[in-house]
Amino acid sequence: MASKVSNRRKRAQFPSNPMEDSNLTEILPPELITEILLRVPVKSLLKFRSVSKSWLVLISSRQFIKNHLSLSANNHHVLIYIQNNSDYKWNFKECLFKSLFNDSVTEAFDLKYPIEDNSKLIDILGSCNGLIFFADYLGSSLLWNPTTRMHKKLPNPRPRWKNYCEDYGLGYDELRDDYKVVGIFYIQGRSHGSEVKIYSLKSDSWTNIDYCDEEILNTADSGRTMKLRDFGFFANGKLHWDTITFSPNFDDVRKCRRMICFDLANEKWEKVEKPPYGVGETDMCMGVLGSNLCVFRDYNKTQLGVWVMNGYGVKESWIKNFTITYPIKKDLCPPLFMSNKGEMLVALRTITSIMYDSKDDAFRYPHVINCNDFHGVAIYVESLVCPFSSEVAEKTTKQRRKKLRSKQLRNK
Repeated sequence: MASKVSNRRKRAQFPSNPMEDSNLTEILPPELITEILLRVPVKSLLKFRSVSKSWLVLISSRQFIKNHLSLSANNHHVLIYIQNNSDYKWNFKECLFKSLFNDSVTEAFDLKYPIEDNSKLIDILGSCNGLIFFADYLGSSLLWNPTTRMHKKLPNPRPRWKNYCEDYGLGYDELRDDYKVVGIFYIQGRSHGSEVKIYSLKSDSWTNIDYCDEEILNTADSGRTMKLRDFGFFANGKLHWDTITFSPNFDDVRKCRRMICFDLANEKWEKVEKPPYGVGETDMCMGVLGSNLCVFRDYNKTQLGVWVMNGYGVKESWIKNFTITYPIKKDLCPPLFMSNKGEMLVALRTITSIMYDSKDDAFRYPHVINCNDFHGVAIYVESLVCPFSSEVAEKTTKQRRKKLRSKQLRNK
């Protein structure tokens, strides 16, 4: 069975050392050990790195990390971030989706935020394969893996303006096996002069890229300006933004019937057609459910329509998968996540969250304890993905190997 699984997917080579693993490898072949470890939760794998140098090298290898991610893609967590009213510092908590879906009561567990000065105003502006991208209003930003607790502060992108507005997005370039952050910098109210930079985790640097102002930020009416809305949503190798237009005095703001996207592989901008509008429908926002691009629309403040693009890039593939009638006296937010069983996390409120079962067209209200309030939420998957370049990661692995070797010598 193990050989069949191994043939279907490229595996990281198990670096066996007879002196370290002689007893274990006499019982199980290295390939089977690898298959077993690929199904172990991340927090246990972090402990298993201390078993031997060969296990440390295996668990730290890029191929093992990628294979483990593909097998744990459904192990999602909810990250909740809260700002205290007394000292304005941030607290972070997490809860499991499995518990939200299956239990009537879910506990939120405390997470340690990686920055000591946590009084700054921050936003979560992207989540991809277990990495979360933060930025504060002073221009500082970082990548954080809440599961491994590893984080990296990104270098300053150094836009050409001192006072600027910014939009970000985090995604994965599969062609180059590289995580990238796209930053768009501009002066509020200007229709020209935007600047786009892209950060590469591999190179640990920002580079300028071409930005087509007349296609993205301008409209046919020269008196109005178009800007990106919220952070970029990652789907199909591209970062997607919704757009809004506004008048010079900001007294007429309109949600635009267009989305744009940035291809992380070829670093080109593209337009994305939205689904057709029905009578009484107005845009709320866009998002991603599973791996599909979605558009959420309000219908006469009584129903929420969920449109899904089943065939990426094909306008005719937009289908209204769900129409959710608002519960009585309840504000309904666009869905944050959908399980394989069709259950959706529709809203996460103080103490009570709202779950919607599309099969039964019914709501559930599981309670979240140890969480009195929240500023926002983000969805992330448990993973071993490292927020450092491969060179830094390899250096860290070598340092761990030396420490492990010293510990083994002391124990002899």
